[in-house]
Amino acid sequence: MIRVVDESSGAVDQVVPCLLHDDSFDAEVLPSLTPVPTPVHWSQRDTIAPGARVLLCLSDEAIREVIPLSLEGGWELGLLPHAQAHESMSALGVTDDLQAAYASNVSAEPVEVDVLTCNGEVVFTSVVVGRVLALRPLDLNRRQTPWSMLKGALKGIGRLRLHGYGITTGKERKVQVAALGLIALTHTQSRLLGRVFADKLSARDGRLSLLAFAPRSVVSYLWFLLRLVLPGKLSLSPLPSSLASIESDRIVLDAPKGMEYLVDGKPASAKEIEFTILETRLRLLPGAALGAIPETAVLRGKDSVRLNHIPVDAAARPLVDVALPLFTHASEEDYRDLFVSLRDSAQTSSSYQVLTVLSVLLALVGLYANSAPVIIGAMILAPLMAPIVSLAMGLARTESGLIKSSISTLAVGIAWGLGVGILLALAMPLEIPTAEMKARMSPTLLDLLVAVVSGVAGAYAFAKEEVAKSLAGVAIAVALVPPLSVAGIGLGWGDWQMAGGALLLLSTNLVGIALAASATFLVLGFAPFSRARKGLGAALVVLLLISIPLYVSFQHLVERDHILETVPTGTIQLSGVQVEVSGVRVRLGSPHVIYVVLSSPISLAGHHVDELKRIIGERIDEPIILEAQLNVRR
Repeated sequence: MIRVVDESSGAVDQVVPCLLHDDSFDAEVLPSLTPVPTPVHWSQRDTIAPGARVLLCLSDEAIREVIPLSLEGGWELGLLPHAQAHESMSALGVTDDLQAAYASNVSAEPVEVDVLTCNGEVVFTSVVVGRVLALRPLDLNRRQTPWSMLKGALKGIGRLRLHGYGITTGKERKVQVAALGLIALTHTQSRLLGRVFADKLSARDGRLSLLAFAPRSVVSYLWFLLRLVLPGKLSLSPLPSSLASIESDRIVLDAPKGMEYLVDGKPASAKEIEFTILETRLRLLPGAALGAIPETAVLRGKDSVRLNHIPVDAAARPLVDVALPLFTHASEEDYRDLFVSLRDSAQTSSSYQVLTVLSVLLALVGLYANSAPVIIGAMILAPLMAPIVSLAMGLARTESGLIKSSISTLAVGIAWGLGVGILLALAMPLEIPTAEMKARMSPTLLDLLVAVVSGVAGAYAFAKEEVAKSLAGVAIAVALVPPLSVAGIGLGWGDWQMAGGALLLLSTNLVGIALAASATFLVLGFAPFSRARKGLGAALVVLLLISIPLYVSFQHLVERDHILETVPTGTIQLSGVQVEVSGVRVRLGSPHVIYVVLSSPISLAGHHVDELKRIIGERIDEPIILEAQLNVRR
């Protein structure tokens, strides 16, 4: 290595490096490089002095041979573009621009970085074991789009299987895991996993990182891929779902059936792989695209094992070499705890009956007083959600005992609600439906949608302890007690249309919640599809039958909304008179009846109403009856 010195000041201006090259190097480009390097042919590599700054224009395989010489001689090692150095260029952040790469290497300060070996072979970027194509490094010189990455990861999705691997760390900690694949690397700077993870794995802490990718279902696999292609990066603190992390200065990976892997993209196979961080560090001249490599505490000899997101040891064995299910299966412990809780919720206890009566009484008061806040309080107090979710679990797992006890508990609650509603309706001198009552008398498909979403939320809240506090919100959304109370009032008044509409809404909520919650338990892995088919089929038939009147009611709602939009409102001219049209209401029939309020400075006559009727009739193209209230505005 030669340093060029300014003779007038004695200051060191530039370092003249050695350029170690093979036969493919074009010597004619040397004069264009500043300062002109000292060329050294590959065959003369042993002549380079210790501590020299050496720039390599070699293939990947030749560079692997140079690295031990560099470690022994303490060289400052940099890299220049070479047609057969694809992996090493990507690892060190070197682009195809020779002039830029040379200038960067001349001015760069060397940093000491770890050297990873795989079965004794130097690794530039990473070792990919199994199917983790989504985590393979990005190519600097051939950009990979999110679509191309996603398309590659989706290939063979129907053949995804977890494989068994034994892992032994430098501290002799041993663990068996089931994983789709693993990736070993030392850092995430440059194009490695920097596009995926926000955290930077250090290249200077004396440890390698082994990331195990173990989705438990096809859905979790697809979700992970989606997170990779969406904007933003994943954090390793805490680990995202489906990933585990092992950090150590030495990791031995074994698979009795053998494993295929890629060392910097080069295919290989073995039954055992030993990853090691060499004791001696490489004095590296990082490429411009690599970025700064921060100094970190040396943790050689310390292990970090985080396995909480993947199946290990006894939990891993049943999953090995089995096709990934569509949805993740819940663990036996999770299922047992939830089942016990739901079984208790399906019992007709005295507290359940007392709360049901109190919630119905509170809802009745709110309905008569036309008070939404009071009705909301009744929704929160009502205990009906729990037996419905228990029924959903019974349907999902075809547990006849749980189904019977849940239906029995619901029947008792409904009987109490109807009975209290009838008695209060008979005792109350009021017999005119309030707006809150009318709101529960005409259910549509929109109410079914509310029930379905509430069922999903309810099942998820029961299954996940950390979101159980959201059950109050679910109870408010689904509103079981108000229609039950309105049905009781309708029966007490002898208003069968009122009672029928409220009971239809109650049935819609019950069936919609039960079916959606069952499907949610299925997705969460608490029941297999084969077992749930019968129960879900029966619930779906009932739902389809209920959907018929809901669809008819929804069509009426759409038709009523269309007429309301068609009727002119505001200030219009009728026979030369300026008239204000307001208070529009519609009663569907044959023909439809439209109610309006007409206000004007002078008294209006019948011909004004006839003109408005003509205008509306032409717009909706149907016969109508127009009832108008005529006001004089002075």
